Amino acid sequence: MTHGRKVSVLGLGYVGLPVAVALSRVSRVLGFDVDASRVRELQRGHDRTHEVDGGTLAQADLDFTDDP
Repeated sequence: MTHGRKVSVLGLGYVGLPVAVALSRVSRVLGFDVDASRVRELQRGHDRTHEVDGGTLAQADLDFTDDP
């Protein structure tokens, strides 16, 4: 079920990233983190915290940015 709302998650650490992935099941999500290297890793499908595997990350309706 989708609701058409835009969702943003601030902070993509061991809590924020799984929340963003879960929310991406019902809405497009913009994930923001101040750490540019973290954002680049996530864009390449790698989560250094190992909270989300690469396959799940690739399937998520999720965009990453470090640009406020």
